[in-house]
Amino acid sequence: MSFRRHLVFAPFLVAAGLAAPSGGCAATDERRPARVDPPEDGGGGGGGGGGTFGASATGGGASLGAGGFGATGEGGFDEGSSCAQTSAAAALMPLDMLILLDRSGSMLGEKWRGVTSALSTFVNDAASAGMNVGLTYFPRGNNGTNDCEHAAYDELAVAIGELPLRTPEICASIQGTAPGGGTPMRPALQGVLSNATAYKDANPSHKVIVVLATDGDPSGCADNTVASTARIAQRALNYNGVQTYVIAVEGSTVANLDQIAAAGGTARAFDVTADVAAFSAKMAEIRASALPCELLIPAPPAGATLDTSRVAVKFATASASALEIPKADGEDDCGAGPGWYYDDELLPKKIVLCPASCRAVQGEVQAKLDVLFGCEPTLN
Repeated sequence: MSFRRHLVFAPFLVAAGLAAPSGGCAATDERRPARVDPPEDGGGGGGGGGGTFGASATGGGASLGAGGFGATGEGGFDEGSSCAQTSAAAALMPLDMLILLDRSGSMLGEKWRGVTSALSTFVNDAASAGMNVGLTYFPRGNNGTNDCEHAAYDELAVAIGELPLRTPEICASIQGTAPGGGTPMRPALQGVLSNATAYKDANPSHKVIVVLATDGDPSGCADNTVASTARIAQRALNYNGVQTYVIAVEGSTVANLDQIAAAGGTARAFDVTADVAAFSAKMAEIRASALPCELLIPAPPAGATLDTSRVAVKFATASASALEIPKADGEDDCGAGPGWYYDDELLPKKIVLCPASCRAVQGEVQAKLDVLFGCEPTLN
């Protein structure tokens, strides 16, 4: 199940959506588009302009029943309301993902077929449309570089680009790659995180993550240990917030990969050691958990001044009318109920949904968020 999130600044609607191609990778090869390079600025570039994209509903959503979000008509949400006289277009915070896939010799066979099939499904999934995804492997092999040097992984096999435009290139790369070699995990992760943090620097309004999938532990190469690999993940997280997700395939030591995931800010590895067929579901879980529930606040129209005390947010589904999301004082004020808050009350740049509201939005097939200027919000 997927959803389309539309951000509205009444009376204008920003509703960007991309339909991903269906079927396996081979079905898209004949329609390969021109290469789409990452944006050079921090705007909504690679996120598809409007920043609207789907996400899989893999967890329980917050209740949308009566009282969950307030009542229509409160806070100036009636059709004839005079609030929201000024408005401007904005974008949801885009999600960018760099996939680092273990192609060591031990991946040969059913594990490789299962993992690559799941990745093909992921990039063809309509719920991934609008995401920016890049791909590379370790060891690189046969490219004239030393697999133990992190510089060998600075250049991705497939550069970050928007899905579904990038889907054919990712599929072609997967089909043209075979397992072979060792497990130089630390230098590979270092090179990819160097790429990811630089991309985040160039696109500060994007959420950037790395997904490491492996069936082993770091081996070979100097200083290629679990501890050194975890330090690399933590360094990237501390530098500019790039998180490292880890998927543990059969043959890996899950406890070791948990250390790398925790250092990278994602608590623990996603475990598919018992069944590689679960890899596809874990990718969907990562997409849902990493999807930013943040709305970028645009500059008000010319001649208008943003009054941050008079901004309201409402939420609607395909089957229900709009309900207001109450405003919280901050993350600590969210509690278990719905709400939203500014990233900075004094100089806000983003509207952040509280966890319950985030889950509700991610759990809907069609979710629409309306952000209205000039409307005094209901408080939680």
